[in-house]
Amino acid sequence: MVRFRIQTKFFGRFLASFIVLLYLCSYSIADGLVIEHGRRDSREIAITFDACPTTLPDEYDEKVIDILLREKTTATLFLSGRWVEKNPEKVKFLAAQPQFEIANHAFWHPHLLEKDNDRILRELKRTQAIIKKMTGRTPHYFRPPYGEVDERVAAIAQNAGLTTIQYDIASGDPDVGLSPQRIIRSILRDAKGGSIIVFHMNRKGVHTAEVLPDIIDGLRKKGFTLVTVGELLSK
Repeated sequence: MVRFRIQTKFFGRFLASFIVLLYLCSYSIADGLVIEHGRRDSREIAITFDACPTTLPDEYDEKVIDILLREKTTATLFLSGRWVEKNPEKVKFLAAQPQFEIANHAFWHPHLLEKDNDRILRELKRTQAIIKKMTGRTPHYFRPPYGEVDERVAAIAQNAGLTTIQYDIASGDPDVGLSPQRIIRSILRDAKGGSIIVFHMNRKGVHTAEVLPDIIDGLRKKGFTLVTVGELLSK
């Protein structure tokens, strides 16, 4: 399923709904343009973390990574090129952990729907290059900043050798209004086979480290295996 930003200012509700239906029918997971989840008959779930640049002096949530390592939890880490550039030693450490999959989150974390094709491609290629230089790995997956994507952005990513990955469960961890209990409850309630869950690992997550152990434990008790995006989609 693909999420599109659609302007409906001069259209009625019926027309807007019809356009949404057309998009959803035209661009499905089978097209490989944008993926929000894996197979629903699976008992696997992918936990993912975004790392985009911030104004904070420390953009690395060490507690989150420590929990993942301690719990032997695989995860896909979507890193922006600028974050990689500012945190080279941390990136090398993360890439050295076999349980982590490294992925592309654009370079400057811009609103890509507002950018032309050349700028989008530069964002993707520059990030690919710096991740490859720092880690020796070439990412296969891309998550658009702010979750903003349309067919054009996804097609450019595809032509650059990247599959666009969204999510079907947003943890809401940057929201200061969400309590840890509410985050845990909503994720464990909504998790399904093939789900892709998004968190943050750049200290934008207010309660991420606090809720992560209960979420990992709760998902496993429900019979789910936690895998990387690549593993989720390989089945």
